[in-house]
Amino acid sequence: MKRLAVLLVFVTSLSLAQQNAAPVHGAVRSASAVKHVHRIYVDELHFPGNPDWDGIVRSKLISSLAQNCGSACVVVEDMGANGDNGDDTSDAVLAGSLLVQSPDNRRFRVQGAMRLVDKDGTVVWAATIYSSPFARSATSSFADNTARKLTAFLAGSVDAK
Repeated sequence: MKRLAVLLVFVTSLSLAQQNAAPVHGAVRSASAVKHVHRIYVDELHFPGNPDWDGIVRSKLISSLAQNCGSACVVVEDMGANGDNGDDTSDAVLAGSLLVQSPDNRRFRVQGAMRLVDKDGTVVWAATIYSSPFARSATSSFADNTARKLTAFLAGSVDAK
């Protein structure tokens, strides 16, 4: 009985500590840090060992963001006036590294470490994103999951303004 009481105290204190901790994964400490992010440029993605995937996944990510953004953001695709891939026309750049795997040589799985970096070089959002295991297209699923998580984050910061 004494062990049960100690276990309950430990679990309760751990739960309270987690509730009071600052958000770490996929979130920012305060919404004010991203209130200036509205226009997003999608940078080239890094695919170690398979750079041919960049074009299709980047295009799908741009499409998914454009469909999901609503009033939270605008996707900037054109080159900036200085030829620097849109940095001078965007408020933030979405970048990441991705890994494409096919464990059974039939279905693909995509996982990536994505981040949104503002003009000052501050990472305002970061998340590890996976494609859905039962998706018909792993790259489309990854793009949709990334767009949903990012736009939910941005919409939350827009509501907090």
